[in-house]
Amino acid sequence: MQSIFRHVYLERRRLTFIGVLSFVAGVALYSHMGVTPGGIPVPIIIGLIYMAAVMGAAALTTYFLPRLRRITDAVALTRLGFALWVASTHSYELASSPLVSATIVVGSAIILLEVSAKLPAIARFLSVPEGRLGITQNTLDFLGWLDNAAGYHAQTMTVSANKRGHAHG
Repeated sequence: MQSIFRHVYLERRRLTFIGVLSFVAGVALYSHMGVTPGGIPVPIIIGLIYMAAVMGAAALTTYFLPRLRRITDAVALTRLGFALWVASTHSYELASSPLVSATIVVGSAIILLEVSAKLPAIARFLSVPEGRLGITQNTLDFLGWLDNAAGYHAQTMTVSANKRGHAHG
C-alpha cells in the first residue's frame, strides 16, 4: 500500500495535468445540456466524474504499465481536442459512440507521439529558423517537469528486471 501512495505522490504533476484536461473535456462534451440538478450544472457534474475516472485510470496505468506514461499525457491532450471539436461542430452523436470516439482519441494520441518525436528533425529539414525551434525545447522542458517521477520509474524497472532474473535464473 505504501508503494501505491508513493507512486501517486510522485506522479502528482502528471495526474493533476491529466485531471484538469479531462475535467475541461467532460465539461465541453456536455456543454449543450442546460439542466441544473441541485443548482449545479450537469456539465460540471459530468466533468468531475470524468476527471475522477480518468485520473484513476491514469494512476493505474502509470503504476502497472510505467512505460505507457507518455501515452496518458497524449491521450489527455487528444481527448480535450476531440471534446472541443465535438462541442464546436455540435457532433454529439459522434461522441456518443464509444468505439468511434476511443478510436479517434487513441489514434490521434499515437500520431501525436510519433510526430512530436520527429518534430525537431522535421523543423531542421524545413530550415525553420533557430528562434522558432524554442517551442520544441519548451515542450521538452514541460514534459521533463511533468516526468518528475522518472528516477522512481528507472528504479522500478531495475527492481522488476532483477526479480525476473531471479525467477528464471
